[in-house]
Amino acid sequence: MAGTVGAVQNLTNLLYLPYINTSSSGTPGTPGQQKASTAGESNLVPDPDDIPAPKYTAPPPRTAFSSFIDHPDEFIVFLEACLEEKHIKEQDRVDLYTTLFEMYLHKSAEKKGDHNREEWETKAKKLIEKEDIPMESSNVLLLSHLSNFRDGTILVKEQSGLLFDIFRSYTAAKDTRGAIKALRKYGPDEPQLYPAALAYLTSDPRILDEAGPDELAAVLARIDKDGLMAPLQVVQTLVGQSSLSSSAGAVATMGMIKPYLHETIERERREIKANRARAAAFRAETDARRAELADLEGKPAVFQATRCSDCGQPLELPAVHFLCKHSFHQRCLRGGGVDGESECPLCAKNNATIRALRRSQLENAGRHDLFKAELERSEDRFGTIADWFGRGVMGGAKVD
Repeated sequence: MAGTVGAVQNLTNLLYLPYINTSSSGTPGTPGQQKASTAGESNLVPDPDDIPAPKYTAPPPRTAFSSFIDHPDEFIVFLEACLEEKHIKEQDRVDLYTTLFEMYLHKSAEKKGDHNREEWETKAKKLIEKEDIPMESSNVLLLSHLSNFRDGTILVKEQSGLLFDIFRSYTAAKDTRGAIKALRKYGPDEPQLYPAALAYLTSDPRILDEAGPDELAAVLARIDKDGLMAPLQVVQTLVGQSSLSSSAGAVATMGMIKPYLHETIERERREIKANRARAAAFRAETDARRAELADLEGKPAVFQATRCSDCGQPLELPAVHFLCKHSFHQRCLRGGGVDGESECPLCAKNNATIRALRRSQLENAGRHDLFKAELERSEDRFGTIADWFGRGVMGGAKVD
């Protein structure tokens, strides 16, 4: 046993203990190796002044959120202070704004009176009204729904252009005053709200009583003014809603819709009368033009002009007369009327326009694809058909 211990001690004396620079150092007793080690150490050990200061990376604010449990007021102060920092990551800004919005709603839910609720809800509303707030709409909608914060839901839907959904949320909750307010606010930008409002107001007698007949009349007037529904569709909507109402009777009575029907019928009569007058005027003008063409073709023309239509001087020979009753000195015409000045220079522009329109009509007469596309896009299909009928699209193909 003693021999074993001595052998181990002898081996430990032979173990090599390296210096700092192990790659260049030899055994401790070699002078050349000691010089090399000293030179290596002087090259490897840096100057303390040259060592850069370590960079400190601040942890994300989320790591400190758990420290404010049961301390909502201090948590709000912390969040607001963090948002005042300029150099903050975008993801951290999202977390801070979303959490601050949630804390505002949490404070508004405390049972401390309506004033406290309005104060914190106002702060939450101002927070999401800013355009540069990097909060996701889904988070705002979820938090607003959980806290029953309707203003937040409405504001997000407004920013997303979901105006019809806002109106539908009021009607689903049977909030007639809110629906009317939304209709007045969003109706100019979303005209289809008026037909939906008509169906809602006439869906239940209590809703119509709460809104009043004046509101129904205003909706009907706007529908009639903008042409949002045909009169027959309006009547069908009112009759359909009345058939679905309770046994108490029809929701919208004839007395309520009588002014609308009377105005609609009177307007239709005025339009029919005006259209008949225009048709008669066009027919008379057409007959006059045809008679004039017949006279030009079969009867001699009498020219009684005494002055040149170009220079205004007394007409002298040689003179040129046109069937349009314009007369010119021969010298006043371009080219002196040589080789046949076949067209009156005063009527040439209008004649060229008429020929171009006629040429366009003949070219488009065979474009049935254009006619079909315009008919599908048109709101007044009868007017579209009449227009294209005048262009000759209904006529047969012309063979040259």
